[in-house]
Amino acid sequence: MIKDYFLFELRQLLRSKKTIGVFCLLLIYAVVYCFQQQSYRPIERVDQAEMSQRYQVRQAYLDEQAADTSEHWSAGLAVAAFTPWNQAEKARLDALAADDWQGYAAATSQWYQVALQYTDDQSIFFTADYYTYKNYYAAYDGLFGYAATARLMESYSQLSPTQLSQAVMEQKTGIQTVYRGLLDRLPLLFLSGTLFLAIDSLLKERKHRSLFLAFPVAAEDILWVKTAAVMLCSLIMMLSTLGVIWLGTGLQFGFGSSSLPVAIYSADVDARYPISSMEAFTTQSVGVFLLQCVGALLVIQLIYTRLILLLSMLLRSEVVNLVLIGFCLVTPLIFQHRWFSAFLDRTNNFYLYQDVGSILSGYSRFYFGSSGFTLSKGLLWFGVVWLLIEVGLFFKLKSKSFRFV
Repeated sequence: MIKDYFLFELRQLLRSKKTIGVFCLLLIYAVVYCFQQQSYRPIERVDQAEMSQRYQVRQAYLDEQAADTSEHWSAGLAVAAFTPWNQAEKARLDALAADDWQGYAAATSQWYQVALQYTDDQSIFFTADYYTYKNYYAAYDGLFGYAATARLMESYSQLSPTQLSQAVMEQKTGIQTVYRGLLDRLPLLFLSGTLFLAIDSLLKERKHRSLFLAFPVAAEDILWVKTAAVMLCSLIMMLSTLGVIWLGTGLQFGFGSSSLPVAIYSADVDARYPISSMEAFTTQSVGVFLLQCVGALLVIQLIYTRLILLLSMLLRSEVVNLVLIGFCLVTPLIFQHRWFSAFLDRTNNFYLYQDVGSILSGYSRFYFGSSGFTLSKGLLWFGVVWLLIEVGLFFKLKSKSFRFV
């Protein structure tokens, strides 16, 4: 009977105009996102013209100093910095000319390691793209980008030549684009989709109250069946959206491999201080990252679905439920403050863990200046919230005044 009831609920949910609308909106977003990738320009990109110009300017200075050495102290510092830096730059250019992406990755890692030693945001600046309007942390972002790129390129240099290309170096392949999407707004969109799927899961039964109450299924089972139906639809929604992004971008730049590495900001680093080397980062395969991200999103979607069911029994108003849950979703966008945790610990604010992509990549640790933002701590907090919701559902179901709809 439970299996039949689940199939009944699933068919209803899949055929709902609201569900079809949510699916269509997400697929439209995925298609638009794929088209936007044609103009995507990463800050740390393969730019042969820029490398060549930088190399020539610095080499001209080194040649000038070799011919007529200046006794000024700053000239000695410049020669000490530009000599290893230009050696790495020359190796990058030679590797590009030979179409040797392994060599390019190794030389680029060395280039960024040297850059981390000498770039100070005063006399030698970071890549210009970091200095955007109202970004008051350009130097810190530059250190983050340089160190992450150094670690990532070191990992790329150890891959098979068949796995490497310019698109891989710039993280533009299909699977890397999915990864970048999960670092951006995709988690929030998926959670919003689950909200719209679940918001009337129980309240819609008012339209046929007698038929609904006639089902020979226990109240607890009804709630779990509705939860399972919403969760399955949410999973289909996520996988289809990610699949379209992977396919659409893969046709343009290659599909990539699940074994490609991604840089992870280490939880062992004191995030209150500027990054000094690539040792602040570790690497992980993008396939493992995506599995962790989807798994964490499913846990959060499950908690939201159970919370909506509890609110549906307590408040019995779809509009009020929508406002309350919607506020929970956008709370991270309203109350997050960069590096606030350097002065006040924010790691116990569980709503900040909803941005699972940033949590898993370690960007939240960097952004908030706290090493405490980890997936394990986030899941612990969500587990506490889930337990409270289940306790609320238990007491509501056992209440003498209990009624479904």
